[in-house]
Amino acid sequence: MIQPATLDQLLARDPLAPTQIAIVNTLSSQMPGVTIVRHPGKVDLSELVANTIVKSPGVGIGWSRIRETFITDGATCFVVEWVAYVVAEAKAVANRRVEKEEIGLAIGSRILAILADPILSLWNRTGVMPVEDKPQAELKPFFTLKDAKQGTAYYVVTWSQIIADIGPSVFPQPEGHVDIDAGLIQFQDGAAVSSIEPWAPVEEEDA
Repeated sequence: MIQPATLDQLLARDPLAPTQIAIVNTLSSQMPGVTIVRHPGKVDLSELVANTIVKSPGVGIGWSRIRETFITDGATCFVVEWVAYVVAEAKAVANRRVEKEEIGLAIGSRILAILADPILSLWNRTGVMPVEDKPQAELKPFFTLKDAKQGTAYYVVTWSQIIADIGPSVFPQPEGHVDIDAGLIQFQDGAAVSSIEPWAPVEEEDA
């Protein structure tokens, strides 16, 4: 049962904002020279064109949707649909001019590679599940040819991850021990058995 919580307690328990910060920190360490910042939500292209949210070359880490889900132990989890907004302009790199499209694709593909890494993509956080494969992480353009004339290219990388154990499991968790010889799990008392009885599978005999 959910108990009342103060704002301080809510902030202390919230895993979403710390995960967003962890993503920013991981990407920053893996792409020196690229500005990685948090973005508060869904971005509008005009904001990027104004160059006030994400400085080029840069990435804004936001999210588009958070849904509730459950895993096998019955605990409440969140599926977070993350979005990385990539902003790129032509610039000199190693004494040569590199076009905005090349820079944007290089940054976007680097993010995809990090998402495919089973260690880095957990963002050094407990409770974060591997990147979902349905839907798969993907890189897409976020501009039209008209927008491209402004001198900046925009891309988005999207992916989904489960953040586990937001709430307690709905399943009872009585303590017991395994009796290997009998092939049974022994519980301390009848109350423990009664607590799990509604969740135990029942075999029905054919009439």
